[in-house]
Amino acid sequence: MSQSLIGIIQAGVRYGKVWPCQPELNSVFPENRLILLTLLAQKVMPLFVVLNAVSLYWWHGSSQLPLIIAMSLLLLSIPLQGWYRLGLRAEKQLPPAMRHWYQQILQQLQSQGVAAASISQHTGQVLCYYDLGRLLQQAYRQLDKAFIREML
Repeated sequence: MSQSLIGIIQAGVRYGKVWPCQPELNSVFPENRLILLTLLAQKVMPLFVVLNAVSLYWWHGSSQLPLIIAMSLLLLSIPLQGWYRLGLRAEKQLPPAMRHWYQQILQQLQSQGVAAASISQHTGQVLCYYDLGRLLQQAYRQLDKAFIREML
């Protein structure tokens, strides 16, 4: 592993902010669902943890306090697991078909006059999913939405 756990989670958060959550991408990429579920878990889990801890403490008393704490920590870690998975995906190298698709989108952006350089964050032009997310975000901002339907 080239990064620490915190670095991977931070990369996942950055990737979640960069990735364009468009319905057209649902059939090809799992990122839309994972980002939405992680954001939902980030909002809902603290309330669920409090309700769970209070109800378990009310039913079982202080005899089960270690179990209540362990369950609460497990439930609070669910959003972190989503960001971790996104961080791993962000660093994953694009397969050949996706690299070709990346190049097609890049050429379409350049043909429309948009200043889009190859935006690889790695040295040696190794393209990863984070780079694809940045390019898609730029394409959705700069081009009409019909371009992605043609590409899919």
